[in-house]
Amino acid sequence: MPSFISHVSEGIQHITDWNGYDHMLFLLALAAPFALKDWLKVLKLATAFTLGHSLTLALAATNTIHFNRDLIEKLIPITIILTALTNLALLYKKNHSSNRLSYFITASFGLIHGMGFSSYFKMIYDEQSSFVQGLLGFNLGVEIGQLVILTGILGLLWIVLKTGLISQKTLTIAMSLLAFSLSLWLLFR
Repeated sequence: MPSFISHVSEGIQHITDWNGYDHMLFLLALAAPFALKDWLKVLKLATAFTLGHSLTLALAATNTIHFNRDLIEKLIPITIILTALTNLALLYKKNHSSNRLSYFITASFGLIHGMGFSSYFKMIYDEQSSFVQGLLGFNLGVEIGQLVILTGILGLLWIVLKTGLISQKTLTIAMSLLAFSLSLWLLFR
């Protein structure tokens, strides 16, 4: 019977797996407008995302909700595209990330990503273990994995900014356009 720790490990592995780079692209787009000093805002946004995907993951894994998998696979890159476009549109507004609407939108995008996670969770879930334990462990693992990825992204952005060769605004544009372009490719592949 899998332990809580093994479910946490599965969640970490799932979110950090390079084959699931769409999740990493979302985190890149989410973190693009921030500096290292804004880590708490990024953490709050990531947690809102986790709450959203935890809800739909639980509902989908218990067959409470049903959805078209192909539609979800198209909606995931759209969430990344919209996040990147929002970054570009809000470049000139201060504190755009701290308002409640940003958290609501990020949590809503988490709902979509949670449906994407659900088939993987169903695949790894062992019916002999506690469903709640498995779900909590997996979601905790996803959150830990997200924090590792976000720490890496914010650290790299900090290093690039410290060189003085590029401004925060230019870096936000570059990272948002990268996430946008790769997600557009995902959408139409």
